[in-house]
Amino acid sequence: MTDCAFCAIATGRAPAVIVREWPDAIAIRPRSGGVHPNHLLVIPRRHIADAGADLDSAAAAQRRASELVAELPAANIITSKGVEATQTVFHAHWHVLPREAFDGLLLPWTPQQTARSAAGPSTSTDSRINLIMAREPIPAGPSVFLAGPTPDKSAPVPSWRPEAVRLLAEQWTGEQPLAVLSPESRNGERADRYETQVNWETDAREAATAILFWIPRDMRVLPGMTTNVEFGLDATSGRAVLGCPPDCPNPERNRYLIHIAHRHAVPVCTTLADTAAAALALVTAASSQRR
Repeated sequence: MTDCAFCAIATGRAPAVIVREWPDAIAIRPRSGGVHPNHLLVIPRRHIADAGADLDSAAAAQRRASELVAELPAANIITSKGVEATQTVFHAHWHVLPREAFDGLLLPWTPQQTARSAAGPSTSTDSRINLIMAREPIPAGPSVFLAGPTPDKSAPVPSWRPEAVRLLAEQWTGEQPLAVLSPESRNGERADRYETQVNWETDAREAATAILFWIPRDMRVLPGMTTNVEFGLDATSGRAVLGCPPDCPNPERNRYLIHIAHRHAVPVCTTLADTAAAALALVTAASSQRR
């Protein structure tokens, strides 16, 4: 169809970031960036209005989406039919959406996010943990800031932070809920200005009871240059712990941070679970001192 945006992409008449191609379908990145760095759309090359319009074409596209999902540890495959089911582009397409524990994504995201925006952000992950993401209000009470390299859309890799949140939730035994402060944006919604993000991260680190630095150094996709500066600022605070996995791609780039950590009596760990435990030990000690 000449007026169909997805047909234009499928026939090469409109630009798109094509991640995978097959004879019957293509996989592209959403122009908006999606709600996850690895969010993909699988689009049939043949124009069909929705998943029920042409069963053979729909089955072929579903198969291609399943091929992508087979490469992921956890994911949603989502397709919609009709405005009432949140369909907005009437060329059938399948969302392939990687998932992580505590990623904060509500499904289907279009109406639920609208409702949540009207009511204010929902940060609860369970009764013991409040996940506070970038630029959201920072609550009082015990908290851990998750410092370290953040995946970039130009070289998307899975974030380590959902696993850190899971480990903190598993180990936290305090009487109050623990706020976990993440510099990653909820649903991939980036800051309007660079300074806004930097100021929030600075305020959140200053407010945190403990600052958990986890640095799985990979100079290709997780270089962590900003993290180096942050660790230098926080190493003498008495609130930092440092986690440096020895099996990361570039462990030699963490030697200086480990040396500085030892000079300032910052706990140094080699696993994320131990780093989470060390951070919670600081939180528990701070809570005991306030009693």
